[in-house]
Amino acid sequence: MSKIEEALNKARQSRGDNKIRELRPVDDSQLASDFKKELVPSATDLTVKRESSAKEIALMNEGELLENKQLSELKIIFSEMPDNKIANTYRDLRTKLIQKSQGRNFIVLITSCLSGVDSSSVSMNLATAFSFDESKTSLLIDCDLNNPKLDMLLSMEADQGLTDFLENEEVDVDSILHQTGIKRLRMIPAGTSRETATEYFTSLRMRDLMSNLLARYSDRYIFIDSAPITESADTRILTELCDFVLLVVPYGRVSKGKVKEAADAIGSDKLLGVVFNDIPKLPGIRLPGMQRSKN
Repeated sequence: MSKIEEALNKARQSRGDNKIRELRPVDDSQLASDFKKELVPSATDLTVKRESSAKEIALMNEGELLENKQLSELKIIFSEMPDNKIANTYRDLRTKLIQKSQGRNFIVLITSCLSGVDSSSVSMNLATAFSFDESKTSLLIDCDLNNPKLDMLLSMEADQGLTDFLENEEVDVDSILHQTGIKRLRMIPAGTSRETATEYFTSLRMRDLMSNLLARYSDRYIFIDSAPITESADTRILTELCDFVLLVVPYGRVSKGKVKEAADAIGSDKLLGVVFNDIPKLPGIRLPGMQRSKN
C-alpha cells in the first residue's frame, strides 16, 4: 500500500492470468509529424481539441481486456476493488497532479532513491488510475533500459519497444505502442537494444516522440518509469523531458540524507512529491476492557 506525502517542494508554475500473453501493436491514429515546441495548446484551441479527443478516446481499440481477478493477481488497481483504499490513494494522487497542471495534460517521471525499490508498480497503478476516467487516456513508457519491468508486470512479451524506435527510423510509433488489457491504457516497452541509453534520451528523435505523443490527445497523460535518480545519468536526462517528477521512497529503509540527495538531483522545479511504499501493516491493538466478539 502506498501513502502520499505532501509535496517536498513547490512544483514549477510555468507550465490475466499468469501465462505470458503476446503484446500486440495498437492501431492508433497517425501521430503528428511536426515537432511541437508548445506542448500545451492555447486556451481557445484546448476546448476544440478536448471535444475531439474525447470522441477519439471512446473509439480506441482495446483488444482483449484483463478481468478484475487477473488485475488483482497482477496487483493492479481497478475501479471495483472490494477494498478501495489503495485505488483511492492513487485517485487522490491523480487529483493532485491534475490540479498542479491546471487541467492540462503532462509528462510525469516516476523514479526511486534506491536500487531495488519497486517504482514500476507505482507507475503502473498511477497510469491505471488516470485511465479510470472515460475521457482520459494514459501511456506508460519503460525507460529503465537496464532493468525493465513493465512488460513483466503485465505478463507480456514484446518484439519492439522504445530503443527499437530510436535506433531505426523505419520503425514507426504504431509498432511500439501496445495494448495492455486495461481500458484506455497503452504502453511502450523498453525495447530490445540497450547499449547506449544516454544517447537515446538526448536524441532529437526522442524529443520529437515525446512531444508528438503528448500532442496526439489533449487528454493523454504520459508516465515514464525510470531507474533510480541517484544511480542513473539517464534518469537525470529524462527529467528535462518531463513536467513533474514523483520520487518513490521505501518506508523505513532509507535515510533522510539519501532522500535529500535524490530530491536535489531532481530539482525543486520538477519535484512534485514523494510516494512511500512498502508501508508495514500495523497489528490490531486490543485495549483493556475490550471483549472479543463471539460472532
